Amino acid sequence: MAPLLGSWDGDGSETAQLSKTQKSILYVDAYDSFSYNVVAMLEETLGAKVTVMTIDSEWPDGNMREFLRHYEAIVLGPGPGNPNLPKDVGIMRDIWNLQGAELLPVLGICLGFQSLCLHHGVSIDRLPYPLHGQVRHISTSAKDVFEGLPSVEVTLYHSLYANMDSLSHSQRLSSDHLEFLAWLSLENSSGSDSEIPMAVRHRQKPFWGVQFHPESCKSEKDACKSLLQNWWRMALTFNKVVGRGGYGTLSETIISPQNDMSAFPDVAYEMLKWSEATSAVSAYRSLGRGLTPEDVSEVFNKPGAPTVLFQSNGRYSIISIPSPGSWRLEYSVETQHLSLCQLQGEHEAVEKTLSVTQLWDALRYLMDMKKVNLGSPESPFWGGFLGYFSYELGLACLPHPKGSDHVSVSYEHSTERSSTRSLEDPPDASLLWCDRSIIIDNNTGNLILQSTRESDNQPSGWLDETLKSLEAYSSSSRADQEADAQFLNSILCEGKIVFPEEAIYKRQIESCKAELEAGESYELCLTSETSITLPTPTTEEGRITFPWKLYKKLRKYNPAAFSAFADLGHAKVVSSSPECFLNWDRESTLEMKPMKGTVRKTPEMTIEKAREILGSTKEMAENLMIADLIRHDLYGICGSGGVHVEKLLEVEDHGRVYQMITHVKGVVNPDHPGFAVRHMPQLKSSNMAVHGLTALQRCLPPGSMTGAPKERSCMHLQNIEDRKRSIYSGVMGYLDLGGGGSFSVLIRTAFTCTTEPQGQQQTWRIGAGGAVTTLSTAEGEWQEMLTKLRTVCNVFAPSEAEGASR
Repeated sequence: MAPLLGSWDGDGSETAQLSKTQKSILYVDAYDSFSYNVVAMLEETLGAKVTVMTIDSEWPDGNMREFLRHYEAIVLGPGPGNPNLPKDVGIMRDIWNLQGAELLPVLGICLGFQSLCLHHGVSIDRLPYPLHGQVRHISTSAKDVFEGLPSVEVTLYHSLYANMDSLSHSQRLSSDHLEFLAWLSLENSSGSDSEIPMAVRHRQKPFWGVQFHPESCKSEKDACKSLLQNWWRMALTFNKVVGRGGYGTLSETIISPQNDMSAFPDVAYEMLKWSEATSAVSAYRSLGRGLTPEDVSEVFNKPGAPTVLFQSNGRYSIISIPSPGSWRLEYSVETQHLSLCQLQGEHEAVEKTLSVTQLWDALRYLMDMKKVNLGSPESPFWGGFLGYFSYELGLACLPHPKGSDHVSVSYEHSTERSSTRSLEDPPDASLLWCDRSIIIDNNTGNLILQSTRESDNQPSGWLDETLKSLEAYSSSSRADQEADAQFLNSILCEGKIVFPEEAIYKRQIESCKAELEAGESYELCLTSETSITLPTPTTEEGRITFPWKLYKKLRKYNPAAFSAFADLGHAKVVSSSPECFLNWDRESTLEMKPMKGTVRKTPEMTIEKAREILGSTKEMAENLMIADLIRHDLYGICGSGGVHVEKLLEVEDHGRVYQMITHVKGVVNPDHPGFAVRHMPQLKSSNMAVHGLTALQRCLPPGSMTGAPKERSCMHLQNIEDRKRSIYSGVMGYLDLGGGGSFSVLIRTAFTCTTEPQGQQQTWRIGAGGAVTTLSTAEGEWQEMLTKLRTVCNVFAPSEAEGASR
């Protein structure tokens, strides 16, 4: 039998002695999108080594008790779902049955807390209203793990609670059961206040639980650290009293992460062969002329030729330039089909079948082998890939519980079938290999011409000849611009727009809220699709120039930090995205800047008013959930101590809207990778291109477009939306051979794909949506979706009607 409570509380005097050697904690992950935040807090606060296993894992060698002897304590993490469902808690249930000498200290967080309470007779019921992403003060007993903490401000992410009223009087008094240590005062349906349990401990066993999230960036940091330190002191004292320990640490490989162990793809060697003209130096010339990216692209890219123009962070515009070494990559998740196509010469093509993991392995290999070591210090891109990855490719990158097949959800049997179901979907990845490019610094107007082809750097080579042509260039006349507007109007005036059906969208909002109330998610980013059918221009020139002219109109109408154009095979993309997904530099730093919370700009709407609106509980909760999610994503790459928040919940001016943003940075250390990538031997490389690509793979799809927890939220969104998002909600940007990268979230974007360019019609697709929380209203979410939709949809109106409301 375990010693009595009083004999292992400890007074803190032995903590330093107990912690001289690094201790081990086992963390049980319920596929939550905050798990690595918890792991980091444990390691950073306690100095312990944490091992992670998922709730659907099997105990090594089938011997839980022997395995657990190697750990000082267990932390059972938060997660979606309901502790009443065995699949949602998995191996957590096994822990509560430990007895006698097998006992070890346990801390349950959120779902782990509920599992502890449920096992000891407390029913888990629904709250009157969920508390996702809400920051509240809780009162405590000021003893035990809350010693010195009478009141703590914490972040809540739950819609279920431990119902104390379900305990009989004798159970509440029994020394064999639970003692509650903290409470939240919550108004109930009758208008009076109820006390909701926020923390618990077993009266005899070393089991604790907290309903709140101490790892959240809005929980009171110092208080939550003290809470963990108090728990850890008591846990180590318990172990010393009962004589636990001395078994030594286990190898990290004893718990194998779920991953695709496919063989290395041979197509990587083919890609390397096609890139043999790319050297380790990016030669360059500089020009101090203030040319626009559109002007430069028109000089070098023939209409209809494979082209990408990408503006990164509002400063640098990167323009692909065709060369003898240009080639294009396309990949489909559904068919696992990869195609490579040379763009000049004999137009050689390669067709292969490979898994999503093999695709990323091939890209990592090529970027590592073709690393460029020297180029213009002013240029963020020295050569490499420009292009996009779709939302569905991101879904295929998620870690899935055993038996999960939600990435292949059927789209064929919904009663609310999407009107765009028959449209052609573009490839899930489309990348253009560029060994020639031009960079424009939009702040200074300077141009950088660059090439990784050695012959281009010879006297009178491509670099010198191109410099001369740009020095003599004269930009297009206003007459040309007016001709473009007349041409677009002739097509746009015959457009037919199919908007989302209001009734269906509002029903989908209610479906989202039902999942939130059931504890399946904290936030669901619901989206819809608008399709615009236009006549195909009658001339060949008109057909191939239409997407480019449409992009220029969008760029003028809604300038954005991540404006982009892509003409990649059958797919055409025009984008004016304001949102950064992921940037990384050539040294060690990753950064993410999610946006969540939007107010439409009007003459009456000032930024001060926008801050007031976006400072509401609902809007703050939306952004906070994604802030905590991306911290988890970055901790998974960078490991403990490697992530910090630069900005939190700040309102900024972004063209036609005000947006709330958060800015989080992480630092990569190849010698100390995060848990999400610790099993990958290729990450021993010092090349940031390898680490950036891996971060891209592990962080997709963008959390600002899914909600949290990401994996479970995506599953429900697929069922509710019943369509492929495709390019919308994916990402677009560049992979730099120098090591850097930059990708935007593909919002405020229109795209089209057709294998019959000579057809009489062309159809463009625009996605829009917003984060649904339990505080959302159907009408409010509908109006927010329309606000975002107008930004792009209005560009499809003839010029004289651009300002009209839609």
